[in-house]
Amino acid sequence: MGSSRAGKAIAGAPVIIDRVRVDWGEMPVNLVFSYGQVSTFPFLIVRLGSGPHVGMGEVLVPPIEFLERLCAKLPGADARSLDALLPPEVFAADATGCDHERILCEAVSIALYDLLGRAAGLPLYALLGGARQRTVPLMPCIFPHTADEARAGARRWREAGYRYLKLKLSGDLAEDRARIAAVRSVWPREYGLQGDANCGYKTLPEALRAVSELGAAGLDIFEDPLAGGVPEYAELTRRRGPGDAKVMIDLLSRRTADLIAALRAGACDVVGIHPDQPGSLSRVMTHAALSAAFGVPVVVGGTGYTGVGSAAYQHVTGVVGGPAGELGGHFDHGMPHSMVRAPLPMHDGGVDLPDRPGMSTELDEEVLAHYRQGFKEWN
Repeated sequence: MGSSRAGKAIAGAPVIIDRVRVDWGEMPVNLVFSYGQVSTFPFLIVRLGSGPHVGMGEVLVPPIEFLERLCAKLPGADARSLDALLPPEVFAADATGCDHERILCEAVSIALYDLLGRAAGLPLYALLGGARQRTVPLMPCIFPHTADEARAGARRWREAGYRYLKLKLSGDLAEDRARIAAVRSVWPREYGLQGDANCGYKTLPEALRAVSELGAAGLDIFEDPLAGGVPEYAELTRRRGPGDAKVMIDLLSRRTADLIAALRAGACDVVGIHPDQPGSLSRVMTHAALSAAFGVPVVVGGTGYTGVGSAAYQHVTGVVGGPAGELGGHFDHGMPHSMVRAPLPMHDGGVDLPDRPGMSTELDEEVLAHYRQGFKEWN
């Protein structure tokens, strides 16, 4: 569990879950990825109560029957059991076709950790092992349609004090080269630039050329450049030149078994730890430790969280180091509102991790009610 302080807290009195609530809905966005336009993101928020304390978790998938079965078993359970409360078959090495179930487990896991932190009076980062950095640098994400939009977005974030930037790429080499050149025209070379193609390059030769040419244009880290598996990524990484962009895996690092296979094969230069994919915060920390054992750095990714999940992964980044990628739906994914009353305090391109219990966030019930499509409770 990390620090002795956290261990003592968890070894104390039981934290019995006495109520569970799940709310779900959709939030509008206006985003473009290499695979197409996206106009809404689903969201799902899990709340676990124990006496006066309530912990929250969030993921970006709709509910399914699996979640109802899981939540029905939680009342009466001790929150200190953490991953032992999650169905082990979801995490089996040979598990197939259960990504949705694994992601839903992470919403419960975040809520469990938040509840424990609030009950023990400890911030989330302490439960995860203690913060390397209490001010976490942030990496906003831009979703440009054109190179001019990319330049404008980069200039806006630079002027706001940010030193890391994530850029969505199209899978078209000429367009992506133009976007990176436009960003670098206003984004100093010493500032970090990560590009995400969402597997937009379909063949190994195309990806090899993109890694080389986009690296020469100023791209530092190339996230999921190729639509391929571990063998293709191992070949891409092996053939990468010294001036090329570093190869980051995201899709291949979400399941523990896939990550181990990729690390053993030398299939990446950087591991992206993508929120709501490993299945629990404990597994997130395991993925970071596995990567470190192979000498591969990690960058904690991000996604369009409505606010709750963003805070969780900012705490995670405080523990594992590096920038926290993507600020959350309201800040860089075009969502009209944040689901939390006040995000963790951001300034000068970073976010401060408060020394308050849990994640230090509270739901904005009015915003939740506006976008909610359903809810269910278990007592």
